[in-house]
Amino acid sequence: MSKKIVYILGVVILAALILGGFFYFQNWRQIKQEKIKLGLAENKFPYREYTQEELNKMYPQIKNADVLTRTTPEQTYAKFREALQTNNLELAIEQLSKESEKYEENKETLEQAHKDGKFLEAHKEYPEKIEKESMYESIASYYYLRNTTNESYKVHISFIKDSNGDWKIDNL
Repeated sequence: MSKKIVYILGVVILAALILGGFFYFQNWRQIKQEKIKLGLAENKFPYREYTQEELNKMYPQIKNADVLTRTTPEQTYAKFREALQTNNLELAIEQLSKESEKYEENKETLEQAHKDGKFLEAHKEYPEKIEKESMYESIASYYYLRNTTNESYKVHISFIKDSNGDWKIDNL
């Protein structure tokens, strides 16, 4: 009788291990599938989770934040003013951020102003000096004061750092 009890006990333990393993695998697999959906793990077995370094490369928190700066917003602005003064459409367009949502709009505005011969007039609208309002790893906001007969107000210019480390004009 004791051999029979040991045999039954062995079968029960084996069944419990198999059942426990099955539920553990299902739970583990569900967790891995959630991580795959979030982009935190590979989608092939054994569903390896990405390291923090891999995640930083795949999903940079701030685009171009770690790129060394080659030109400052002030230098870009000075080149933009120079382009307006010398009637150089190509140089003016080079100062625009191609990553900007307003790139095409800004480019069309410059092309129309160039076509209408208004670059020198536009140059007079942009003062030589701009003031920094805020600056972060890859975005910056500057302003200059425009005076009217009744009041003075701020005109904002935004900049974005590109993947080469050059600050470009986001909006005019």
